[in-house]
Amino acid sequence: MAASGTRAMTGKLKNWPLHRAMPFLWSMMAVGGAGAVAVFVERTLPLPNLSLVFLLAVLMVAVSLGTVPALITAVLSVIVYNFFFTHPYFTFSVSQDADVLTLLFFVLVAAVTGNVAGYVRRQLVEARRTARRNAVLYEFSSRVAAATGIDDVLWAVCHHVSATLGEVRSLVLMPGADDARHLCIAAGYPPEDRMSGADWTAAERSWQQGRIVGAPLGIPSESSYLFIPLKTGRGPVAVIGIAFGGDGQSPSSDQRRLLDAVADQSAVAIERTLLARDVEQARLLAETENLRSALLSSISHDLRTPLVSIIGSATTLSSVEDAISPDDRHDLVGTILDEAQRLNRFVQNLLDMSRLSYGALKPRRDWVDAREIVGGAVHRLRDTLKPFDVDVTVGPDVPLLYVDPVLMEQVLVNLLDNAAKFSPEGGRIGVDVGRRGDQVDLQVKDEGPGIPPAERELVFDMFYRVKAGDARTAGTGLGLSICKGLVEAHGGSIRAQSGPGGRGAVMAIVLPAYPQPAETAEDAEP
Repeated sequence: MAASGTRAMTGKLKNWPLHRAMPFLWSMMAVGGAGAVAVFVERTLPLPNLSLVFLLAVLMVAVSLGTVPALITAVLSVIVYNFFFTHPYFTFSVSQDADVLTLLFFVLVAAVTGNVAGYVRRQLVEARRTARRNAVLYEFSSRVAAATGIDDVLWAVCHHVSATLGEVRSLVLMPGADDARHLCIAAGYPPEDRMSGADWTAAERSWQQGRIVGAPLGIPSESSYLFIPLKTGRGPVAVIGIAFGGDGQSPSSDQRRLLDAVADQSAVAIERTLLARDVEQARLLAETENLRSALLSSISHDLRTPLVSIIGSATTLSSVEDAISPDDRHDLVGTILDEAQRLNRFVQNLLDMSRLSYGALKPRRDWVDAREIVGGAVHRLRDTLKPFDVDVTVGPDVPLLYVDPVLMEQVLVNLLDNAAKFSPEGGRIGVDVGRRGDQVDLQVKDEGPGIPPAERELVFDMFYRVKAGDARTAGTGLGLSICKGLVEAHGGSIRAQSGPGGRGAVMAIVLPAYPQPAETAEDAEP
């Protein structure tokens, strides 16, 4: 029994951490140092009371190690002072009443000053700990605020938790995209995508019950992770899992406070990112819905109108062909042709817009005379432009254009067709082409109602249509948008302006004027 008890005591002493004995060792060293100083002072410069030297040792220990080591130092100091520096020497007895009073006051003063110094030290340590914790939280807030997406936020949370708590393993679990009832690993540091069955059970319980689950805090669980739900006003948004290194290791009280603060900030950051994502998805959904509505409106109007004319004319020719005169038959055929061409232009606009959106439209440039482009566009719209006075002016110094003639003719067709829609019958539609320095200006003018200044930039947006005077919209809203895309593909620009005297509108195109090719090199490029 005695042998076993001795072995047990020896084992306890071996397992007793050395750092717990260090304060007592420092107290003994401080008292020994104070005794040596007292001996030196007594022999060189006698003091009325050498107890002040030991009081200094008590204060130094209190400031450095705390209250308990200071009290131990005070008791040891009384014993050493009484044994070596009071009569009778080298005994623990006190012969004079003054020495007894001195020893009592010394113990009292040492205890009070040691306690005060220990309190100041604790406050200093707590202030430093608070400053360090605030610095860590500020760094984490800055890193999370700079994150743009949910993946960046989750990675910052995992990395920061792992680095702050001493290189622990951390995970963030969130509801899956396919099944919101079950969690999945969204991020981890170090990267981890597997957990044991007990870990998953603990994580699900933490998520469903909204409380901390995990063995490191003494909470019953077979999981090696500590799971903390990240909650906001809307409820839990994620669960963070932390696995500490050693067996039975658990976070300290300071780490717990820091972890709680990081968890709160992480929850807010994740919720902010999720809200931003929801807002962006709602915006995209609204834009998609607006685009779909505009497309359906344009198709229903601009496809149905020419189709009705084509079907009506074809039905008349088919049913009463022998009863109508050749002139009427010619007019019906002309109507069918005009409406079919109008329908073809609309379909072509849709195709061009699709190619522009996907970047598949590449201009096939060649040297071409501006007169050919203008003449081709006017010829294609000859029937549409019949009710108007069309005036074409091309300056004598206009150089050859290095453009795709088919695409640029399509631009002019859209602009002239747009001018015809808004101009009064018999009004003037002008096409002016001139050179200005190293640029070529091409303008299409009409005498319509014009474009309000606030809408001169918006008219080039897809499916945007200026309201007519009778509150009805005109056109599809694609023509000017396609014109802008085609002109910019050639390195030019287009803008809407007010007509001369504030009457009508002017669509002004600016194209670069490249150095002209040599006469012998027909396919020369700038």
